[in-house]
Amino acid sequence: MATQTLLTFDEFLDLPDQEGVFRELDEGMVIEMPWASFPHGTIQVNGAAVLKNCLRDTGAEFRISMNAPFRLGPNIQRAPDICLVRTSSFLAMEVVRGVLQGAPDLAVEVVSKNDTAVDIDRKVEQYLRAGTEAVWLLYSETRHLIVHRRSGEVRKYEGGQTLEEPDLLPGLAIPVDEFFSGV
Repeated sequence: MATQTLLTFDEFLDLPDQEGVFRELDEGMVIEMPWASFPHGTIQVNGAAVLKNCLRDTGAEFRISMNAPFRLGPNIQRAPDICLVRTSSFLAMEVVRGVLQGAPDLAVEVVSKNDTAVDIDRKVEQYLRAGTEAVWLLYSETRHLIVHRRSGEVRKYEGGQTLEEPDLLPGLAIPVDEFFSGV
């Protein structure tokens, strides 16, 4: 059985870029993923557009980004497909070598065929443990999403339903189908 060398955060940041590969750091282990597929990217864009419109319509004070890296722990770096960070928190966050030190308020992950349940569960736990209020998992194959909240609540939303996030984004009401339009 092969052993994997664990890296520190700084060692991870020093790795040379590799074309066609996206990396995250999972408690010292380097996770390499292929670049997103076209359908994956479509869901990302749909989700970002829906959230941006919601922020505009409600006046909520958040910053939105895609694939922004966050240092969730000493040797954990994750980059959610979409994220929201309260503007006040964002302005106070330290940035080390381009990586935000802390957690997003909302992390949205588009689940790919390559993702295992163990990997997804681990990522959700890391976000929540670091202070993320909610993690949305979007499943393109089955066109549903699962919301994990820091309170411990887990809820599944399917096509035809409306997603609400009352604690984080009061007034938010997103038809689930909007995330999967054009996929």
